[in-house]
Amino acid sequence: MTQYNDYDLPSVRLSAGMYALTKLSAAGLTFILISLFLLIHGYENGIPVGWPVSVPYAIYAYGLPAAILADGLLRLLRSTSLSPALALYAVAGYGAGLWLASEQGGDALVSGLTGLAVLLLFRIAQIAGERCPILLPFFALFIPLLCLILF
Repeated sequence: MTQYNDYDLPSVRLSAGMYALTKLSAAGLTFILISLFLLIHGYENGIPVGWPVSVPYAIYAYGLPAAILADGLLRLLRSTSLSPALALYAVAGYGAGLWLASEQGGDALVSGLTGLAVLLLFRIAQIAGERCPILLPFFALFIPLLCLILF
């Protein structure tokens, strides 16, 4: 029987905290990238043209729960490969877009495809955040707040 010392096991709270920080950082980076992209296309009363809700509301209220659900399914499937993760995120993103369209109104196909693109960007932002963990607090808290103030 293998003996484990207490200091060899990672803390559950530390793992959960890093997961939450990574998710918030990915949401913040996604918010920044989409906001910068949509500066060219214009806003009407804080809502991008053709969107039923504002960008932060769409990302944090619809995209973040869909990403957490996709991570849970990946954990159940015990998949560590990138291609199944991207496929599952694409399906979850389309589902989040349909969820947004059903609650807020709008075209289901356009919302679904937009959700698909946003959640794939979310996954890429999460991978980028995991590779440079020193920037996680900045993308999770400070830069999204700065963007909300400026935009």
